[in-house]
Amino acid sequence: MIKRSTLTELAEALQGIPVYGCIPGSPAERAGVRLGDVLLSVDGQATATWLDYIAVREKSGDSIRVRVFREGAELEFDIPLQRVTNTAAAVAAAMSAMGADAADGPAPPPAPLN
Repeated sequence: MIKRSTLTELAEALQGIPVYGCIPGSPAERAGVRLGDVLLSVDGQATATWLDYIAVREKSGDSIRVRVFREGAELEFDIPLQRVTNTAAAVAAAMSAMGADAADGPAPPPAPLN
């Protein structure tokens, strides 16, 4: 299992968002996203920060295509979406559920990519 600090450093080097875990049963988990992945893009748009993710997610349709880095390879997953009215609030709630807070740095654990 990759250490949190190592994953954070890898994500920073790849200019992506570290995946510290997915909420059990979330669309991201069901699609195959897992602990240790680095989220690189959503629908072809780079996601170096959570603000990037939120901006793309708010414009998305019924699903998103995410590209992640895992164990030396890039993988893509199609994730069906659950509509939310406030993406930023959904991200904050998921961060809280995953045990993250602002002190964790600029790349908190991903919300379920739903």
